[in-house]
Amino acid sequence: MTYDIKTNDFELEYIESIIQNSVLWENHCHAQYELIAVLEGDISIIIEGKSYLLTEGRNIIVPPLCYHSIRVNESRIYRRITVLFDLSAVPEALRSEFVKKGSDVLIFSSPTVEKLGDICQRKKPLFYAPLAESLMVQLFYDTLMESESNSGSETDEFLQRVVFYIDEHLHEKILLDDLARYTSRSKSSFCHLFEKKLNVSPKQYILQKKLALASKLIADGTPPTVAAMQIGYENYSNFYRLYLKQFGISPTKKSKYRET
Repeated sequence: MTYDIKTNDFELEYIESIIQNSVLWENHCHAQYELIAVLEGDISIIIEGKSYLLTEGRNIIVPPLCYHSIRVNESRIYRRITVLFDLSAVPEALRSEFVKKGSDVLIFSSPTVEKLGDICQRKKPLFYAPLAESLMVQLFYDTLMESESNSGSETDEFLQRVVFYIDEHLHEKILLDDLARYTSRSKSSFCHLFEKKLNVSPKQYILQKKLALASKLIADGTPPTVAAMQIGYENYSNFYRLYLKQFGISPTKKSKYRET
């Protein structure tokens, strides 16, 4: 059972299901912030190699461009809400506090989530969209007031170094040879270790992050041709093809959609 509400600033999705598969979502990343609120169930979210436990009543905000996947810890009924939003959706009075958090993963509790779940299940999404937006504002306050320091599972030095390097060079062409040298490994050793730790090849990881960044740039008003160059693609046709395959929409349509 799935319900959606889309407003000017938020994309909300409510899902209720009986979990059979241990993997809910494969590795992916978003250009936006993502709120994941667990109403019922027991899951782990793996963000850039670190694992965070989410049980009933626990919520997490994943920063933009953070690679993550979701695993189920128990086969049972699972209810959750996910919300995608940009920093511009955060009230201006709170925005600086969110910026201070940087790339921190925020974990918190809030009774507002249950109210948001009820709203998502209403049959008049346009009618209830303003109420959903007001509840999201309450959630932002709860996040800043109640969020706890949680570094997840033990820090992996190898992944920490590699993720930092990739994030710092997303605007450039990133070569596997450079990453191997940066980690003092052979190219084959680097690729094997990276894929073992993140369950995705370094090439696919870099591609998804670059395309997510391009999507954000385009949504913010950057022309698609310029966005392609800003993530290191000189050949626009290659960028166009990869973008279309990844998002199911062309970068030009994404740009036009943003303008409407």
